[in-house]
Amino acid sequence: MSDVEYADLVSQYENPTMIYKGGQRIVFKADHPTLGKVALKIGEYKSPKVPTGWDIERIEREIGILQNIHSEYYPKNYKFEKFSDGRYIIIEEFIDSIPLTNCMDRFQSPSTIMSLTKKLVTGLNIIWDKNIVHRDLKPDNILITPNGSPKIIDLGIARSLDRTSITQPLVSGPCTPAYAAPELLNYNKKLIDKRTDQYSLGIILVQLLLKGNHPFDPAIVGGESIPHNILSDNWYRAVFENREFLSISPIAKKLLGFQQFQRYRTYEMLMDDINSWMEEQE
Repeated sequence: MSDVEYADLVSQYENPTMIYKGGQRIVFKADHPTLGKVALKIGEYKSPKVPTGWDIERIEREIGILQNIHSEYYPKNYKFEKFSDGRYIIIEEFIDSIPLTNCMDRFQSPSTIMSLTKKLVTGLNIIWDKNIVHRDLKPDNILITPNGSPKIIDLGIARSLDRTSITQPLVSGPCTPAYAAPELLNYNKKLIDKRTDQYSLGIILVQLLLKGNHPFDPAIVGGESIPHNILSDNWYRAVFENREFLSISPIAKKLLGFQQFQRYRTYEMLMDDINSWMEEQE
């Protein structure tokens, strides 16, 4: 998007500052006359004029999910508007934060890592209760606020299990391959459920234990690529040879169960294990 394509929309707000630009979306921080600081997300949706734009149905689904969530773990959505020229604008709560990708060093000890994991599970359960799977949980989509709390963002490819899938049959499903569960990489739609997000969470948990190194990275476990290693169940289990991390091993290994039935059947079971671990550390 060129400067001309968004200038008229941004000019309606005070002190706009670009904070992200990529693909078909640009994001500004700005002052709203009644809402205070907001994030302005401006992009292009797919149309005859913009064939490479975002799928408008995915955008509308994401907005619909956020508008029905009132939680500290998700940004508030204030407004969504699309225009006949192929553009759209989303006005959301501005979150003073840093992506987890850029601040993994803030979570050094097992207790801080498990505390973050517990908060993420609590946040994810809000959408799980609505029968929604995030499908794209990864460090880039977890914002860390100054007090260390996470905000889960980017529900653009979230899937409501109660609604018809948008992705066409025989087409590879949407995901970030480096954080996708095996059923997502294989795009076995019948197997995608809340436990699919557990797998992504397991990758992030072990990545934090490894000081930011991806547990499926060929550089530490061999193999052709991270997705290939996920499908081969090849990850760096040696991390638990560190006695400091050994007690986390049962939780991490269950989250990273290759088959869904090997993961936690319910949110309550997962939280019970996390809480038991925390109580043992006291």
